[in-house]
Amino acid sequence: MSSRAQVLWLVLAFILFIAIGLILRLVRHRNLRSKYGLLWVAVGIALEPLALFPGFVDWAARSVGVLYQPTVIMLAAIGLLLLLAMHYSWELSRLEERSRTLAEEIALLRAEMDVLRDGPPPGPTPPSGANNSDDTQPG
Repeated sequence: MSSRAQVLWLVLAFILFIAIGLILRLVRHRNLRSKYGLLWVAVGIALEPLALFPGFVDWAARSVGVLYQPTVIMLAAIGLLLLLAMHYSWELSRLEERSRTLAEEIALLRAEMDVLRDGPPPGPTPPSGANNSDDTQPG
């Protein structure tokens, strides 16, 4: 790896170091959930060795038979983005199911409150000869 690329990696590592501090601040102020903060901190920490050991990318490219070394970084980034997309899709599906369940529960509670407030909804009248429990109670 050229010295120019190594300087770029060092600048990127410094930016990631600052970003990790910002992520921790967001988690502390409860603007970001800790599991997502941990995910981004792990990504930042995983990228730090690339700046410290620039020969790793060259070695990884040679070991998988890639001629152009930055391709390895791009493939790793694409893989990470696919994993993040799958995770967020899973979270979105889980939250959508939870929202639907909560909406159904709210609708049932509102219907129950309406019955308690207004009485049962008008329906067919019972036959005149039927034993109605309301008629037998003193009033």
